[in-house]
Amino acid sequence: MGRSKITGVLPRMPLEVLRYVVLVAEHGSSLAASQIVNLTPSSLSRKIALLESELGVVLFDRHSRGMRLTPTGHLVVEAARQMLHRMDRLAADIDEVESEGHGTVRIHVSQSLVERFLMPCLIRMAKSYPLMRTQLHIAAGRQAERALVHDLADFALVVTAPDHPDIEIVAERPNRIVAVVGESHPLAGASSINIAELVALPFAAMPPSYTSRVAFNSIVPNQHRDGQPHMTANSIPALKAYARSGIGIAVMPEVAVWEEDRDGDLIPIAISGLDDSSTRMCLCRRKSRTLGPAAERFLTALVAEFQLASPSAMPPDRGNGAGRPSEGGRVTLKSRAAAE
Repeated sequence: MGRSKITGVLPRMPLEVLRYVVLVAEHGSSLAASQIVNLTPSSLSRKIALLESELGVVLFDRHSRGMRLTPTGHLVVEAARQMLHRMDRLAADIDEVESEGHGTVRIHVSQSLVERFLMPCLIRMAKSYPLMRTQLHIAAGRQAERALVHDLADFALVVTAPDHPDIEIVAERPNRIVAVVGESHPLAGASSINIAELVALPFAAMPPSYTSRVAFNSIVPNQHRDGQPHMTANSIPALKAYARSGIGIAVMPEVAVWEEDRDGDLIPIAISGLDDSSTRMCLCRRKSRTLGPAAERFLTALVAEFQLASPSAMPPDRGNGAGRPSEGGRVTLKSRAAAE
């Protein structure tokens, strides 16, 4: 079949049959797929065979042990998955528009921002809109950026500033990396600690690929590169427990211990050489995506949360520099029009 003929058939392909094709590809046989959609195996096979006939291509190689995708079949299944996903999202978005208070919000968030930033806002939203659903994904590295680009998230709250041209930053503020100790640690009253002192002591940090660790490693002189963490963990609670135990120092974003700093449980100490802009908290979204009402409401609430997290609302100064923002510690809010 020529390209023009295939092009004429493609717009008429029913989504239902595309869903059957995807199911057969995932389960390897028409028998297994038919049980999911409540059709007989022969009926499902006929529908797929008719689609193959209309397209003039073979999507599956049939053999005694089931059905296997052809190279063309792989292309069709990948496109079908994307189409079905978009249709499912369209149905959800229409439901949001028609039903006030309904809708699903998909959020990717850096672990250090969950407890202090996201969850208080999420809990308030859940109480105000009990029918709203939230899908929360803890993201590391550039996972959140990829999710936004591929429409797998409505917005993201991260400590890695995105650099993709299709992503806009709605609000941001500095978020310095600090050395955190328990209240009984000998360094609890220190105003700062330098790298040479820090790496000579037991300390814990995030894995090398994490933003806070990258920022920390960037100021470690060559002669101290052998100083490795006694514990590496991709868990903020684990790092807090390490510091709280008194075993050693935990290196992490300051925002992760704001509540503990207020209570005196954990104390952040400035690391010499790491300024307040060593990392940034960023609330971002994809420029070209129109959010549903539920996601827009949530995004607006998070922007307000950024304003509440301005220097005046930060933990009080303990005399050791903890919680005291520098002159650059201001929140920056960006309107959608300005960002575009």
